[in-house]
Amino acid sequence: MKRVYRRIAVGAVMFGCAAFAMYGITGVMERSEAVPAAVTGMESEKPVIILDAGHGGGR
Repeated sequence: MKRVYRRIAVGAVMFGCAAFAMYGITGVMERSEAVPAAVTGMESEKPVIILDAGHGGGR
């Protein structure tokens, strides 16, 4: 039974470390403005303007 509790505890610790690492990575990426809107939300996303000259020869 001790072995089962140890596996549960190790799994919980590993999950906690992974969640903390993802939180830290997201924070660093947010400061560098390289994080996608799916992670942070659309409120903080800057609009993208695409200029097209129209010389592509549309078919």
